[in-house]
Amino acid sequence: MNRAVSNITERKLIVSVILRAIKDFLDGHNVHKIERLKAKGLDHELSELEKNCKSAKFWLYEEKNSDYIFSFEKCCELISISPERIRRGLRQLIQNNSKYMKRNYEMHYDYD
Repeated sequence: MNRAVSNITERKLIVSVILRAIKDFLDGHNVHKIERLKAKGLDHELSELEKNCKSAKFWLYEEKNSDYIFSFEKCCELISISPERIRRGLRQLIQNNSKYMKRNYEMHYDYD
């Protein structure tokens, strides 16, 4: 069923959920942010950052239940955007900005 959301409030909510996942995912790869938290001894915040990044990665890349109403694939379908385009953009962003992003921060990511 291809049901694009036309209600602006619903679209904003879905976009907000997707943007939050992207932010959490990218924050977990941001070398400067990670180093700042380590330098300040903010272990709890660092742990939260890692946990949020792992959750976002799972939602963005690994969750395969596209029938689930809140799956990444379903959210993208509802606002008529390509999930693969977002994934490809995230891969490119991390690869092209390795000065600021760290691809393998204490966990192995396989994005393909």
